[in-house]
Amino acid sequence: MENGTTDRAARAWIGAMALFAGTQPGGSFREGAAGTAELVSGAPMPLLNGVISVAAEPDPAEIAEFAESPRLAGAAWSVQVRGERVDDRIVATAAAHGLNQRSLLPFMVKDIDAGHGTDPDGLEVRPVSGVDSDSYRTTMAAGYEGPDALFAVFARPSVLDHPTMRGYVAELDGTPVATSFGVLVGDMVGVFNIGVPPRYRRRGYGRAATAAVLREAHTVGARTAFLHASPLGVPLYADMGFAHAENWSLFTA
Repeated sequence: MENGTTDRAARAWIGAMALFAGTQPGGSFREGAAGTAELVSGAPMPLLNGVISVAAEPDPAEIAEFAESPRLAGAAWSVQVRGERVDDRIVATAAAHGLNQRSLLPFMVKDIDAGHGTDPDGLEVRPVSGVDSDSYRTTMAAGYEGPDALFAVFARPSVLDHPTMRGYVAELDGTPVATSFGVLVGDMVGVFNIGVPPRYRRRGYGRAATAAVLREAHTVGARTAFLHASPLGVPLYADMGFAHAENWSLFTA
């Protein structure tokens, strides 16, 4: 994957986060001159709150300044930068705020076209709206094996009815078996919230839910997709044509 495409996709990812923060009560987003962002989404997950730089060369001083923001107080937050080699000053800033756990987030990018295969027999993948909030939330929670309340921020009507966002649920004979979510940012689409409850895994349902995001995004002009994968998810997305563009460094408590 060309560096230019990866750079644009990284910028689109932070753009998607800004849009998401704007859908949340009390959500906020600001960006500094050197490309550092402060993200407060309200989601109880460090990945979706904190100080993030998608610049090719993060600015340690700006990151340190943003890390002092009172808006981060009480939130589960992180420091995130692109790449595996991180300036010692950024590591020190994270440590000063108790963010001593370091992990890598694979960032993947894919050129998309009109063809994305066929869905498994009997499976229907449909877009959802705010009226589907409860079923979307509970299916996603089951897919991630987490408390139902944890996923309420992703299922608000302000999210599911947003003009640049679209949630999907895959149903087998009317039973929800997978979720997905797409955010359009220019000619790119971010893929999020791919969740499959344990009893329905390894049947292609997560793949079909992901393909639905790509298929509809292509019809409205998106030509590149991006996502963060878990390390275990990299082979699955690679099989769908996503390239492992780079790793991001994530510092959490």
